[in-house]
Formats: sequence, C-alpha cells, structure tokens
Amino acid sequence: MRAYARKERSYAASAVRVGFDLSSLRRRLDLLIGACAVLLVAGPLLFTSSGFGLDFTNHLWLSWVEGTELAHAGHPSYFLNARGIGVFYPWFAFYGGTLYTITGGISDLLGGHPIAAYVGVTTLAIAASYGAVVWLGRQFGVRGLLAHAPALAVVTSAYYITNLYGRGAWTEFMAVAAIAPLLASAVHLARARVWRPSPVLVFVASAVVFTGSHNITLLWGTTVIALALLLSWLALGLPRTLPVRRLAMLAGLALASVAVNAWYLIPDIAYAKDVVAHLEVAQSGALATFFDTPAVLFDPLRSVPARSTTPALFVQVPVWFLAWGLLAGAMLMWRRSADRRVRRLWLSAASAIAVLLAMIMIKPFWAHVPYPFDEIQFPYRLGSYVYYAVGALVLTGALALQQVARPDAGRHDRVSARTVAMLRWGLAGVCAVSVGLCVWQAWVPNTLFHGHSYSNRAGALASVNQLPRSWYDPFSYADLQGPHVAVPPGRQLIIPPGSVHGDRYEAWLQVPAGTAPIQTNVAGGSYLVHISGVELIGRGVGGLAVVRRQADSAGPVHLVVEVAHTTTIELSWLISLLGCASVLATFAWTGIRQLRRRRRRATAASPSGAHA
Repeated sequence: MRAYARKERSYAASAVRVGFDLSSLRRRLDLLIGACAVLLVAGPLLFTSSGFGLDFTNHLWLSWVEGTELAHAGHPSYFLNARGIGVFYPWFAFYGGTLYTITGGISDLLGGHPIAAYVGVTTLAIAASYGAVVWLGRQFGVRGLLAHAPALAVVTSAYYITNLYGRGAWTEFMAVAAIAPLLASAVHLARARVWRPSPVLVFVASAVVFTGSHNITLLWGTTVIALALLLSWLALGLPRTLPVRRLAMLAGLALASVAVNAWYLIPDIAYAKDVVAHLEVAQSGALATFFDTPAVLFDPLRSVPARSTTPALFVQVPVWFLAWGLLAGAMLMWRRSADRRVRRLWLSAASAIAVLLAMIMIKPFWAHVPYPFDEIQFPYRLGSYVYYAVGALVLTGALALQQVARPDAGRHDRVSARTVAMLRWGLAGVCAVSVGLCVWQAWVPNTLFHGHSYSNRAGALASVNQLPRSWYDPFSYADLQGPHVAVPPGRQLIIPPGSVHGDRYEAWLQVPAGTAPIQTNVAGGSYLVHISGVELIGRGVGGLAVVRRQADSAGPVHLVVEVAHTTTIELSWLISLLGCASVLATFAWTGIRQLRRRRRRATAASPSGAHA
C-alpha cells in the first residue's frame, strides 16, 4: 500500500510539473509575441532619430522643460519661460501637466536624458496597450494565440500609428493607450479575491496617465468607457450579485488616482474660459474634413486622399479585423452552443462601431453637439474608440469560435471542422495583412513637415528658453480675463526667460518712470500669476500683462512674480497630496498583505508547519 501511495504521489507530482511547464511555456510565448508586436510598432521610435510629425518634438521639448522646472522648484510647475511666448506662460496648467511631469522626472532620474525618458515611456505605453488587451481576453476566457488577435487589431490600426508618428500627438496617444490597461486591471481587481500590488500599480498608473494627459481624450474617453461598461452590464444579463464592496474599493482607488492630477486639473477646469483656447473652437462643433468619408475610412489599403497635404495622416478603421469580426459573428453567434452573453457582447460591440462611424461621417450631427463635446476639433479623432470597439468585436468572435468548436457542443449545432479551420486561418491572414500594412505605414510615408520638423529630434532640445521650430501654438493659454489696456510706445518691462527658474522670479529692475501703463512679457493671468512691486492693470499685446508703478516715481523696483496663492490653487495642491498619500497607503496595504500570505505559505510548507 505504501509503494502504491508513493507511486500515486509521483504521478501527481509529474502531472503538476507538466501543467506548470505548459503554463510557463504559454506565458513565455505570450511575452515573445507581445515583444515582437511592440518592436513592430515602436521600431521607428527606437531605431531612428526622426522628429516625425510637428507635435512629436513639441511634446519632447515640453517634457524636458517640465523636468527642468521640477528639478529647480522641487514640484511641478505651471509655466513655460521662452523667447517668443514670454515668461510665466501657463501651458502646464491647462495641458498634460502630469504626463510631462512624469516623463521629465524620469529624465532627471536618468541624469538628464530627455530623449531616453520620452522614448522609454512611449514604448512602455505601446507594451501596456497591447499586453492589456491580451490580459483582458484571457480574463474573458480566450485561450491560446487567439487572444493576440484583438491586441493586434488595436496596435496595428491606422489611427494608432498616425497619432504616434504622422500627427505626433503624443499626449493623445498616451491617454488613449492607457485605456486598455485601465479596463483590464479594473476587471481583474473587481473579480480578484485578494488584491495584489502589481494589478493595483497598473490600475493607478493607467488612471493617472489617462486623466493627466489630454483634455479631449479625458472627456470623450470617460464618456465612451462609461457607455461601454453600461452596454457590457446589459449584455451580461443585468447581474444582480455584484461585488459591491470590491466595486466600492475600486471606485475609491480610482478617485484617489484622479486626485493625484488635481494640481492641474482643478485650475484647468476653473480657468478654462479665462484663456484664448476657449475661443479657438467654433461653437458649431467639429471641423469635418474629406477624411470623414466612407471611401477613406473603409479603404483596405490605407491610401491617402489626393487632396491631403499631410501624407502620413491615415484614419482608416481596422477594416480587415472588422470584416472578420462581422463574418465570424454571422456564422457563429446564432448557434445554440454559443453563449448568449457572448452574443450580446458581440452585438454591443457591433452597435458601438456603427454609432461611432455614423458620428464621424454624418457632418450635420456636430451642429447639435453641446459644449464641451463640440470641442473635439475633428470627427476622425473618434477613430481611437473605433479600433478599441473592433478589438472587442474580434475578442467576442474568438470566444464564439472556441465555444462552437467544443467537443461537448450539440451534434446538430456543432460547426464543422472545415468552418472552424477557415475562420482560424482567415484570422491569421487578417493579422498578417494588418501587420504588413502597419509596417508599411510606420516606415514608408514621410512624416516630416518640410522646414518645420526635425530630421533629428535632438535638434529640438537647444534650450529650455528657446521654442523648437516645430512650435505653432497661437498663445492658446494667454489671458482673456483682464481688460485690454493701450500702452504708450517704449514703455516696456522685459524679464529675461533664462532668469526664471521654477515658478518664482525676484529681482530689482529698472522700470519706466511715472504711472503710465507698462507692457510686460508676463503671459499668465492674475488667477495664476501674482505680481508684486508694481500694479497689474490689464493685458496688452498677445494677452501679456500690463502694469504700472504704484506711485509716481523713478528708479529700480523690487519685482516679484510667482504662482498665485488663491484658494483654487492651494486646494488643488492639497487634493493632489491627499491623492498621492491614499495611493501609497493602498500600495502599502496590499504589499503587507501579500508578504503575510507568503510567510503563511512558507510556514505551512515547512516540515515543522506540516507536522503541526
């Protein structure tokens, strides 16, 4: 009997080892495929020095500037100080403050290597969006290589590559890329029995980047995510047994993550109507173009319209994956062996794609879109959510393909092996074609704007006080609130941009005598910038501050310019500090619990523990 028991234990141990080896092999294969996909998309970023679309080097320069200001002040700054835009220009109070701070901070930690930090976080974002879609598919039950098809539908899509290289819309790209890991980690945390630090880190990092990068994506992305969650809940049959406690914890963690960005989100919202950007988008809505047509959106070979002046701007939907998802649904979803919940999820994804494409193509729709949704600028920007919806369609098609091919499916309902093979090989072909188109789009079309882009991105980093030649911002965040004041010729007070470090400037300066108005180069409004030593009376050319002496006198003046200490600003910083503290406390709590579990397992596995 003892010999028999030993033999049984040996067989069991062998089975465990085989299972572990297979699981480990699958994980390694997933990592290998994922690494290849990331290198495929990030290749031009990693293996060339090109500056790509105009905004690519603009965002690189902005990240470098914010990192420099972070090192000087010890905290994020709201302001740019450069020739051509003046000093205390509040760019980071309205656009991408946290993302620039993170990237600039990494550059500081690397010893002042802004390009390495910029390329590193971008490559990490590509890996996160790909890996998260695979992770989401695994959580829904997609097995084997099928889980990589939805991820490829996302990262090889035309608009995904366009945002990164053709437009260089880095902040938008990063915010959209964060959606996939945000959803995948949220699903995991909502279902997990015990929270572990790594999924919490993914959720927090994704939430911080998503809410701290790009205002339009934050508005539209939040709306689309909320509608997607509602559709998913309806598709799953309105489940009543929800993990309320876990969802409440997840909501609290999301709130803490968003609070991390309060230092710039609150001023952004509070003062949005006090800057020129508020008037830059027509109230009639988005600017529809010849890109927003079926002929362009459904072009399977990603050709550029003849009228286009931007040869690297591709907005096509993932046509090949869309066709496979619709075909798979038509062939599989209506069989009894296909789960009704998968069928409803497929219908939800197909409906979302139809609605989003209709919004892009129907121009009169935008005349009725209310503020602030009408500030989307151009309808094809919704393409980011189209390729995510196509990924969801492919994911549900892969689930249905697994279900109808099961051995336990009904004899009269089981799909033939030939049909299953056709769909599998068809999906492999779709992946191959999409990868080929992605490689072509990333490497062949010229992304440089003649005379403005940099063939070598390092050229944009001449000085933190010198705008790159790719810069084209028309003073979007100049003051609009102060009254316009005429200034007599020759009365100027110019602060050298190189003398401002962090968010404060203090010096004795020669100021024109008398109480007549004086034109300065201070760009921020009184709600963000406080000036002492002279009196702020309004704004002049380009929204720059106009001041006057506090008395009819002459001689030098002790001038101090710094961030305004208003209730809004102070409250925003306080909320950010509380958000950071809450996030760190959650990490500490999950880390301590995981450490205790490991110790208990180690104790139970030891001979003394087993004997006890």
